Amino acid sequence: MKSTFIAILLITANLCFGQKHDKIEVGFKTESDDWISDLEKIDSKEKQINFIVEKVKHDSIIKLENVSDTIVIKVNKNENVNDAIIRQSNKFKCKILFVLYQNKTGYILDLNKYPIFSDVLKYFNNETIKSIEILKDENATSLYGSQAICGAVILNSDDKKLIKLIRKSIKKQKPPANSG
Repeated sequence: MKSTFIAILLITANLCFGQKHDKIEVGFKTESDDWISDLEKIDSKEKQINFIVEKVKHDSIIKLENVSDTIVIKVNKNENVNDAIIRQSNKFKCKILFVLYQNKTGYILDLNKYPIFSDVLKYFNNETIKSIEILKDENATSLYGSQAICGAVILNSDDKKLIKLIRKSIKKQKPPANSG
């Protein structure tokens, strides 16, 4: 927890004083496991939500340099793929997968890939987030594959205002139809 606080403090200082943060490294799985463990220890949903929002924002300034989208896994004889992924996952640099579910539709909260959700994060609170589910190891990879090697945090919502905001944001991002 202390190292997480120091890292957040350094990142905040860099952002506040206008210093560039071109090369913030993606953490290894063990660091993500520590973060998830810290999340599990938080006793209130409101504090968990704030912790999650800060992590999503933090991960959005991480550049994935030298991190391949393709992960080569060596599967031993009589070993299933998920077990092989988990066994070798500490070698990988990765980020925790954050997914917001509304009415059985999942939205990946990765601000690098989907910057439209940066405004949506402001509306995460006890009223808009119904529940939080933490998936680790094979529970995460069996549902989301290798993108969830570091775990997955699932946020569930049925808040109508949040749904409307997401739909509006998605509509804004879509390019206009080609009239030609």
